[in-house]
Amino acid sequence: MMRRHIRATVTVVATAFLTPLLTASPAPASPARPTDGARTPADCRPALQVLASLPGTGGSQVKGLGPNALAVGSSHDLPVYWTGKQVHRLPLPAGFTGGEVAAVNAKGLMAGSLHGPGRTAAFSFRAGARTVTLLPEGAHAADVNDRGLIVGDGVKGGALAGLVWDGTRIHRRLAPPAGYSLTSVTAINDAGQIAGSGEAVKDDESWSAGLFWSARSSDAAVPLQRFWPAGVPYDFWYPRDIDRAGRIVGTHDFTRLDTRTPTQWLPPYTTESEPGLLGERTSGTFEAISPTTNVSVGTALDSHMVGPFPPETAPPPQAQIWPGTGPLLALPRLSPDGASEANAVSDDQRVGGSAVDAASTPRAVIWTCALRQAYRP
Repeated sequence: MMRRHIRATVTVVATAFLTPLLTASPAPASPARPTDGARTPADCRPALQVLASLPGTGGSQVKGLGPNALAVGSSHDLPVYWTGKQVHRLPLPAGFTGGEVAAVNAKGLMAGSLHGPGRTAAFSFRAGARTVTLLPEGAHAADVNDRGLIVGDGVKGGALAGLVWDGTRIHRRLAPPAGYSLTSVTAINDAGQIAGSGEAVKDDESWSAGLFWSARSSDAAVPLQRFWPAGVPYDFWYPRDIDRAGRIVGTHDFTRLDTRTPTQWLPPYTTESEPGLLGERTSGTFEAISPTTNVSVGTALDSHMVGPFPPETAPPPQAQIWPGTGPLLALPRLSPDGASEANAVSDDQRVGGSAVDAASTPRAVIWTCALRQAYRP
């Protein structure tokens, strides 16, 4: 499908060679200070915790953080949760071979997705249960709030359908705005506000936009600004998380230059802001925002089109954190040349994700007291 829209002129500055980032675990010259509401627990001790993995080969990653050192995610493509550093495998129903736990709320309710030959399913789970609970009509579950509402999607009539579950019943069906089709449902906050993304098509034109659903089921979904409802098919927006104040974070993907940019939308969602990139990196994402302290995390990358050149001079991807104001900051790597990513952040400054160790294996990790160990590269 050809898509055309007007875009502001982009000036590309190509850097011939970038000196790889220092990857030991350096402390910043001036330690990063929590800002804009970010609070540091009194007993906060900076550390990079490596969590246990299931037996076998493959990677592990943290996708969500719960209470009392509870974390959730996947290990070797199997859904797991951790208590402290100890890993626990979820029981898989017959017909499923893998999956992940995508989120956990403050009461320990988990939500995620399973897959097997020719099928996927959304599920919920609590530690100690004998089996997962499959959610009706669900293909994927993306998030769960502290009221126990789970958001995700299913497929109906060949199209993606947004769903909200309350226990084992469908609580709400999420219709996209008029003229749009749904491409994702990604997050819900405790107020019941929901974020996702969609695509609109008109004649031979189409465009992408982030989407927002208010807590009132009678309200229609609204597109998050900015987007162009006419033009070339280069811009895509992917909201990933929403905090209790309704702040939404995600990523703007400008495919023409292979650049992704961390993005934030604030109520009433009439503008989109981009806080920049990490150091000299040319791309990056936001994946999560803390519930109340406005701390966002994601991954710093580099564009194959913008540079550096040659591409192999670019450092590996690196987990990044933003305290809500000022520049983005890097989180220490697990090994000097190992990639890392951040997928979740809590109000007490834990950041969950994955980091490659000296044996080139992606390990599930948690950065504790993350802002105290964050630094400007």
